[in-house]
Amino acid sequence: MARSNEITILLTLRGRHLHTLRWLWYANEINFPYHVIIADGEVHPTIDRLLSNRLTFPNLSYEYHRYSDASFSDFYMKCVDASKKVKTKYVMMSDNDDYPIVTGIEQSIAYLNIDASYVAAGGKIPFFSIDVRTELSNQVFGKMNAPRFTYGYRCHDLSSDFIGERVLDEARVHQVLYYHVFRTQTLGTIFEEIQAHDFSDLTVFEYFHALRTATLGKVRIAPSVVCYLRQSGTSSNSSGISLLKDWVHHLLHSRLPQDFRVMALNIANAAEGQATLKANELKECILDAYAENLRHYLGHTMMRHRFPRLFQIKQNLLWIKKIRWVPFQLQKLVDQNKFWHEMSTDCKDHSLIEAYKSEISLIDNYLQDESFVTFLRNNAPDLLDATYK
Repeated sequence: MARSNEITILLTLRGRHLHTLRWLWYANEINFPYHVIIADGEVHPTIDRLLSNRLTFPNLSYEYHRYSDASFSDFYMKCVDASKKVKTKYVMMSDNDDYPIVTGIEQSIAYLNIDASYVAAGGKIPFFSIDVRTELSNQVFGKMNAPRFTYGYRCHDLSSDFIGERVLDEARVHQVLYYHVFRTQTLGTIFEEIQAHDFSDLTVFEYFHALRTATLGKVRIAPSVVCYLRQSGTSSNSSGISLLKDWVHHLLHSRLPQDFRVMALNIANAAEGQATLKANELKECILDAYAENLRHYLGHTMMRHRFPRLFQIKQNLLWIKKIRWVPFQLQKLVDQNKFWHEMSTDCKDHSLIEAYKSEISLIDNYLQDESFVTFLRNNAPDLLDATYK
C-alpha cells in the first residue's frame, strides 16, 4: 500500500500484549499505509524490546511512547499527550484487539476533505469473533466467525446546522463516534476537556466524547462505510468494573452522579446560543436520554445480581456453545452472506463492496496464518501460554 501523510492512527495500549503484537504484525505484513503513534499504558519488557528495535516491524511507520495507566486520570493524560504528537490533518483511534479498515478510512478522509463543516467521519462498525472451538489462545489466533452488526444498529449523519439538534440526536440515539476519522484539532480539544473533567467512569467519558463531537461540528456516519472492525469478547467492562462485582455498588461509591450532571451541563453550555432550548432545559434532555441508555445497560449487566441462580445455570451451560451443530464453514458461509447482503443494501457501489470483502478476507487469512505463531515463538516466547508451545 502507498504511504499516506493525511492521517495518523493513535493506538492506545493497556495489556493484551499478544493482541498488540497481532495488530502490529498484521500492519507490518500488509505495509499499513498510515503512521502509527503507539501510546502504551502498561509497558511490558518484551513489547518494549521489540518496538525499540526497528527491524521487528520494518514495513511499519510508527513511534512508541511509554505511559502508566494506573487510573482513569492517567489514561486521559495519555490521550492528551499522545494526541499532541499527531502531525497529520486527521487522526483515528484504535484498540489493539481491533482492525482499522483502510478502504473505509480513505472514504472518510475524502469526505472530510470536501466538506469543512464536518469534524469527523465514519460509518457502521461490525464485530467479529474467533471461533471458540478452534482458537489457540486468548482469542488471538484462529478462524474468524463472520462479521456482524449488533443490536440492529442503523447509523445516520449528525448533519443539522444547529448544535442543539445534533446534540439531542446523538443523546437520544447514541452512536459510537470514538473510532471515527477526526480532524486532529477536534480530537485534541475533546481529550483536553475530558482530562479537565477527570470523569470517574469510562461510560461517561465515551458519552461526553460523542456529544462534544456533535457540538464542534457535523459528523458523517455513513451506512455505506466501514472504517473499523471490532473484536467482541476481548474488551474489559466499559465502566472499568469487573463483571464479578456489583455495578450498583460502584454507582453508590463513585462520582458517577456528579459526572453525569457535569457532562450534561458542559455539553448544554457548549450548545447554548445555537439551540432552541435554554442550557438548563437542554441539560435535562441530555440527562433524560442518558437515563434511558443507562437503564438498558443495567438491564443487561445486573441480571447476575437479580437472579444469581439463573445466571449460574446459564454459566454452567456455556459448554453447549462449543458443540458444533452445523459445520463451521457452512455456518460461516450463511453468516457471511447475511452480512454482505446487509452491506449491499446500504452500499450500492459494487467496487467498494469488493474492496471491503478483500480487506476483511485478508484479516481472516492472517488470523489463521501460522507464520504469526512462528513470529511469537521466535520473538516473544514468554508471552505464549502452554497452548501455543
